[in-house]
Amino acid sequence: MSNKLFFAAAALVAAVASPAFAQSSASTTGTGSVTIVRPLTITKNADLAFGTVVRPATGSGTAVVSAAGARSVTGGVVGLSSGATPAAAQFTVSGEGGQSISVTIPATFSMANGSDTLTVTTSNNLTGSASAQTLSNAMGAAGTLAFNVGGSVPIASTTPTGTYSGSFTVSAAYN
Repeated sequence: MSNKLFFAAAALVAAVASPAFAQSSASTTGTGSVTIVRPLTITKNADLAFGTVVRPATGSGTAVVSAAGARSVTGGVVGLSSGATPAAAQFTVSGEGGQSISVTIPATFSMANGSDTLTVTTSNNLTGSASAQTLSNAMGAAGTLAFNVGGSVPIASTTPTGTYSGSFTVSAAYN
């Protein structure tokens, strides 16, 4: 009987230790998809205008146009009602509704009058981070985002008189 037990144990070990037969091939299915959205465009609706100001007699001051378009002056700078009407720059980004975009506005830009320059520090009315804006409407419809850019410019009693102008670039990209 011990031979029978021995052969039974050997058969059990052989069955457990025998390799399973592997399949010779296997397959599965994958899918692909793409979402197509409208390209982004930016339209300038108005330029940033500080209007006409009088430089201070002594010291220095500032001319400010808020992102809402209101002009204020400090430090002896006087704002005149003649000349260009003060206004914030206005822009509209258009693209695919409901999509997240980043808007880039320079922190500063220069305005020149010949070889004389002034540095404008910009401000804007975007809510939250400029890198996390959302176009209006929902996916499948056109969307927009309107925003304004204001600024402040320092003006000293020694600032040469004349008309100063300069440009700045705003951009937008899908996130």
